[in-house]
Amino acid sequence: MDAILRFRRSERHLHWALALPFMCCLVTALILVTVYNPHPSRPFRWVFSWMHRLSGVCLAVLPAWTFARHRDDLRVHVHNVRTAWTWTRDDVRWLLLMIPAALDKRIVLPHQGKFNAAEKINFMVLTVTYPLYVITGVLVWLPGVAYLSWLVHVLMAFNALPLVLGHVFMATVNRDTRTGLSGMVTGLVDRHWAKHHYRHWYDEHFGVEEAVGTTAASAAEPARAEPVPCGSAPNVADPTTPSPGPALVLVDCPPPEGDEPVAA
Repeated sequence: MDAILRFRRSERHLHWALALPFMCCLVTALILVTVYNPHPSRPFRWVFSWMHRLSGVCLAVLPAWTFARHRDDLRVHVHNVRTAWTWTRDDVRWLLLMIPAALDKRIVLPHQGKFNAAEKINFMVLTVTYPLYVITGVLVWLPGVAYLSWLVHVLMAFNALPLVLGHVFMATVNRDTRTGLSGMVTGLVDRHWAKHHYRHWYDEHFGVEEAVGTTAASAAEPARAEPVPCGSAPNVADPTTPSPGPALVLVDCPPPEGDEPVAA
């Protein structure tokens, strides 16, 4: 595989510092709400309750720790947030054509930047709701505001469920996009896959490199042999026109009549 770097180490660490605790919070919350809230006396409730609390603490602490550890890359994260909140017509068109393109391969999606439109929505929802998750998770333990905080907390979690399931599906199940999961594990993805799915981002970071490589390959092409009929003058190119490379002219002339080849 011709691999290129898509995500830096700081980006990958931040992703998992958010994703793993959040998934644990979401799963334990679903179990607590659907299994134990109707019947609180069921066994092992305390296990899932403490798992939810500890994963909530991790959700608040690990991203901050990651920012501190990779503080030199803060500009990278700021750039990613700005990119996610900046939309173009191609993003809107991509979003509208996403489902039709999945059903009909003849439909071509517009080129995207570092994040496609669906990923931008995920990113935007995360940046808005993440502080609310942390704040309401703390307020649940305070008297007077516990119920309202719990209600907001649960509603945000249920609203996030379709986005999370869609994100997991695209990253692990969908054949066209699951190739990109390696970008969040090793940082590397297949060059051709990245060029197809994130063309604007690819051209910005690797377009010049590819153009230089193509030019160098063209310059290294061997001379071409161009046969011409016997007796005709070779076609001489205009010296003012750049030539793609030197050419060898082969003139294939039969021996004159009467001149038989003489055996040695």
